[in-house]
Amino acid sequence: MRIRQHLFATLGGLISLMLFVATGLAFALPVTFRVDHDWLSPLVILIGAGVYLGGLGLTFRALHHTSDRRNHWIGRGLWLLLLVIQVFVAIHWIAAPRADLYFVHQQALALLDGSHQWAPYFQTYPNNVNLTILLSGLLSLGRTVLGEHTGLWLNLVQFAWLDLSLWASWRQLKRLSIVRANLFLVIVLGTVPLYAYALNTYTDTYVLPLVLLSLVAFRRLQDTITWPQITGWSIILGLIVTSAYLLKANFIVLIIAVLLALLLLKNRAPQPNITRSIAILILLASLATGTSLMHSVQRQQGYHTNGAVLPPVSWIAMSWNPDLYGQYNRADATQIIKQPTPAAKKAVAKQNLINRLHQLGPVGIIGHLFKKAQLFFATGTFDAFQISPEFDRAPNWYRQHRATTDWFLANWCQMNYLALLLVNLGWGLQQLRRRRISASFLMAGLFVLGLAAFHIIFWETEERYALPILPLLIAGTAAGYRQPLNLFQKSDQLRWLPLGMGVTFTLVLGLAAWQNTGLITHSNSEPVSVISQGEGRYYQNHHYRLLPHQKVSQPFTATLPFDQFIINNGESVAGRITLTNAKGKTIWQTHDQEIDLLGTIPLQPAGRYTLSVQNTGTESFRLISAPANYPLLPQGIRQHPHQYLRFFVQQRSIAPVLSHGKFWLLFGALWLGGLLIIDRFYWYRRQI
Repeated sequence: MRIRQHLFATLGGLISLMLFVATGLAFALPVTFRVDHDWLSPLVILIGAGVYLGGLGLTFRALHHTSDRRNHWIGRGLWLLLLVIQVFVAIHWIAAPRADLYFVHQQALALLDGSHQWAPYFQTYPNNVNLTILLSGLLSLGRTVLGEHTGLWLNLVQFAWLDLSLWASWRQLKRLSIVRANLFLVIVLGTVPLYAYALNTYTDTYVLPLVLLSLVAFRRLQDTITWPQITGWSIILGLIVTSAYLLKANFIVLIIAVLLALLLLKNRAPQPNITRSIAILILLASLATGTSLMHSVQRQQGYHTNGAVLPPVSWIAMSWNPDLYGQYNRADATQIIKQPTPAAKKAVAKQNLINRLHQLGPVGIIGHLFKKAQLFFATGTFDAFQISPEFDRAPNWYRQHRATTDWFLANWCQMNYLALLLVNLGWGLQQLRRRRISASFLMAGLFVLGLAAFHIIFWETEERYALPILPLLIAGTAAGYRQPLNLFQKSDQLRWLPLGMGVTFTLVLGLAAWQNTGLITHSNSEPVSVISQGEGRYYQNHHYRLLPHQKVSQPFTATLPFDQFIINNGESVAGRITLTNAKGKTIWQTHDQEIDLLGTIPLQPAGRYTLSVQNTGTESFRLISAPANYPLLPQGIRQHPHQYLRFFVQQRSIAPVLSHGKFWLLFGALWLGGLLIIDRFYWYRRQI
């Protein structure tokens, strides 16, 4: 018994230490080299997290003092509000499949049309084969339900899949307390990455709900006492974790976490050891059966490996590139892809790893681990604003003001994330002090420890790989939230205390505003994206050869005014670029013999245009294009309708990150919110 208690205390300490490190990184060091940058200062992020926690505290108190019957109606209202927001987002934002999603989407459509010829991409990256087969089935069903509106169909399916896990978690929390179940929904409503990832058809979206579902199934298994229930929940748990592993191989750490939790934690069954053994056997059998079944399905769909896959050591070597933070690097991947045999790929990758570890040395290795931990833990957006660089459908106000909108949402995500980490850290420390570790906290913590170790020590690291932590933090906040210490308990004797806190808060917020004045003076020159068709270069490097005197024309529809364009990478060629409007009238043209494939033109209104490139030289040159069996743009290249030119149309935007009005609106909202929370806690001083 003492050994078990010491083991629990050690694991609980490790989980709490991990939460402490993540909290420190989220507070002080969110990464600045990704899409999200120009962060508010750490002091403002901390103040925002405090205001958010104060709002949660008042919400928790209000729900706690409401009858169960009213809380049930509140729960229904929160669900209705969540569904309305989700449907609105699903209809108005449809992400364009880009990068890996481009290959997955195209192959899924090919399977749906009866072709079993797999693109070379899947020989190098076989991890997306199972997702492609799943997507093909979903698209087949979608054609029956919504016809060709596949983007909307996938959005609705992905939101429904997410909601299934949210509903299961809400039901589980409801068994503990209806107040905590409703608090869970309140937090979900304001969690932006959940909406962003529900618009993204990739493995991250499909495995995310499985994290919560596995936790709920594990809890129900631990609480069951009859053999039919034990068998049923063991099978459900086995199917969930097997599905997660088959979609995303790094979820092997989820299987390990579940196995460890089953071995360590007691269950309520009459014969706990037999129950534990049966559950583990069923889980392992599910894993073996599922893996074998998917291999058969892959062969049935025509997929066979040819030895072109990147060896595991290449991913490890890539993550230890001293010039990066452990993220995917195309140059490293291309070097291995070009090797002729599997043995050569493995040898080059192994040598790269040895060279990099030697180059780093002991001190460099520690520093690189810190950089990888920063990328994994520090940012609360989880790549939410990078996963969908372009939308096939989005409101024009969002397209025009995307930079500012995403900036506000990213900083909100960071405040939200820091607040969730603080609550979970407090819950973990409280359990350590009481020497009682919650089964849910332990299992979720083991999974996150394993996931972090896998990506920080061994594998490549991306912000999105930490996404499974987010729903666990939300559930942990709802389950472990405690009212803060009531500083106003003796405020009848210390009447100056609320006034003093209000003045102190105002002064601190004023200091924070002064720290961030650069946001209204620093120029943000990032252009507004009007058209972004970047496919054709990643992995396939597909080209359209333009012979002397030949011309290629790419029609496009601009939903916003524009005054810049880039073709290929903007390199110099001997040619002519012409821009014509919907009536065929030439509105802009180059005149030099040698031109750059980019230009700044007079501002043009939104509308339909055609961008043409003609070879006026004596030698051919190449333009990057992307072949596709689905529309990357409303129209393809006129001469080749199933190919799309790689080009970008933009609108120049030179302005500060925030205008004066938005700056003071932001800090005014924080100030009023903070004062309101101080006032409300003072008003409820006798009742908290």
